[in-house]
Amino acid sequence: MRKLIPVLLIVIGGGVIAGVAGPIGWHQLQFSLRPKLIDPTEVSGNAAVLAASIISGGADYTNSATWFPIAPARPTAPSKVRYYTLSIPSLNMHDISVEINGTDLRKNPIQYAGTASPGNYGNSVIFGHSTLPQLYKPDNPLSAFNFVPQIKKGAEILINYDGMTYRYVVRETMEVLPTQIEVLAQRYDKYELTLITCVPLGTYLRRFVARAELVN
Repeated sequence: MRKLIPVLLIVIGGGVIAGVAGPIGWHQLQFSLRPKLIDPTEVSGNAAVLAASIISGGADYTNSATWFPIAPARPTAPSKVRYYTLSIPSLNMHDISVEINGTDLRKNPIQYAGTASPGNYGNSVIFGHSTLPQLYKPDNPLSAFNFVPQIKKGAEILINYDGMTYRYVVRETMEVLPTQIEVLAQRYDKYELTLITCVPLGTYLRRFVARAELVN
C-alpha cells in the first residue's frame, strides 16, 4: 500500500501538469503551423527581442495599458457614458459590462482610450482578460473573454450603448504579437469593433483579435 501512494501522487501530478500544459502546447503547435495573418509591424529595435522582453518582463497584465506597450499614448476622449454592455449570443455571453477609458481588467473589460465610441466612425477597441480554462468562472472579470477566441466569422456582436443597440458582424479573426499595434488603428471610413484578449489562454504570448463591422 505504501508503494502505491507515491505512484498515485505521481500520476495525479502528471495529470494536473498535462491538463495545464497540454492545451497551451497544442495551441502553440497550431499557431506555428498556421500561416501568419498579419506581417509584424516594424518598430524601433528588433521586434522579436522586444516581444520576448515584454512577455518575460513581469508586467501587470490586469492593466490594459501593458497589452501593447509600444503603442503611443492616446488622449482620453471625453465621454458622457462610462459603461455599456457587450453580448455575443453564439458564445452565450450576455450583457458583459465594458468600461470606457478604464485600465483595470480585474473589474471589467476596457474600451481602449482614444478609440471610437460604439456607433461612430472609427474602431472601438475592447480589451478583455482571459485565464486558464480550469480557472474559468462565469462572473469573474479575469475570465470574461475566455470564450472570445472561439468566435467565428459571421458571428453577431451586440453593443448596448447609451440606450441604443448596435449590431456588429465579425469579418475576420487573427492572432498577433504584442508589437503589432496596427490592430489598434482608427479608420474613419468604417464603423468597426475590435475585441482583443490574450492567447494561449492563461498566457500573455500573443493577442487574439476579432474584428467586426456595424451592420445596422
